[in-house]
Amino acid sequence: MWHSPGAMRDRPDLDVLDALLRRVRISTSHYGRVELGATSGVRVAGGPAASLRHVLEGELWLDVDGHQVRAGTGDLLVLPHGTSHVLRHRPGAIVDGGWPDPGAGTLSTRRRYGGAGPRTVVLCAELGLAGAARAPLLRALPPVVHLPAGDGEALPGLTGLVGLLREEIRASRPGAPLVAARLAELLLLKAVRSELERHAPAGSWRAALGDERVARALDAIFTTPERPWTVASLARVAGMGRATFAQCFRVLVGDTPIASLTWWRMEVAKSALRDEPHRTLADVATAVGYADEFAFASAFRRVVGVAPGAFRAGAG
Repeated sequence: MWHSPGAMRDRPDLDVLDALLRRVRISTSHYGRVELGATSGVRVAGGPAASLRHVLEGELWLDVDGHQVRAGTGDLLVLPHGTSHVLRHRPGAIVDGGWPDPGAGTLSTRRRYGGAGPRTVVLCAELGLAGAARAPLLRALPPVVHLPAGDGEALPGLTGLVGLLREEIRASRPGAPLVAARLAELLLLKAVRSELERHAPAGSWRAALGDERVARALDAIFTTPERPWTVASLARVAGMGRATFAQCFRVLVGDTPIASLTWWRMEVAKSALRDEPHRTLADVATAVGYADEFAFASAFRRVVGVAPGAFRAGAG
């Protein structure tokens, strides 16, 4: 039985975000403490991990993609896409070098650049994102998420979380890497959620959640991709006529309902193939809405470019 408009929850936009956040996994690779003295900066190479930068002391100027962001003490900066960037003590400060590779198994590193005088101190963390929701979440997030500190802090609990994280890194007690990793993951998850709850820029798929009718259809797609959805049944969920729904969905989301459904099914399938080797192809096919593994394999090859079995072998 499909959802009916009356059976949907009060905030389908939040339901979609909840479904996505449940399908993302966060892992921590490294922490660092950077101290920038007078007129100094450090270049950080890009990579697959998301970057967290929390200003512990002073002011920080972040240069990324030709733009500059100023952050003060207590502010949190998140670079979800792992973009290369520069951290500076002052605008135009000389870049002393690059942030070094800490080496395998190193929990944290500490580096100081520049001269004496007022300094900028930044707690850094690099975190990996995985799971079916990684791609849609990254598509929904800007190059930099800036959460200022101060009265009515933008991220409730930020100060407490960062304090616990710093203590775990500094104390090096038994289990510190695991505890610190969980705290950093929670910090990133809260930051991502805070950004997703903001007003979305026009033209992004997240902006489509502002239309309650389309949001109901997206909720159906993201929460129950295994159902045999059609344009007509999604239109009924949205409470619209088929033709009107199809046109509205394409304008707001930027793709057709079926293309969006297929894309999400393949993201869920890729996650299952990578992370659950015990599941058969037939089981994965059923979980993403295909009657048999042959129809699933055909769709997977068309969208992903390789057969499911080859993808699983390559992912391993």
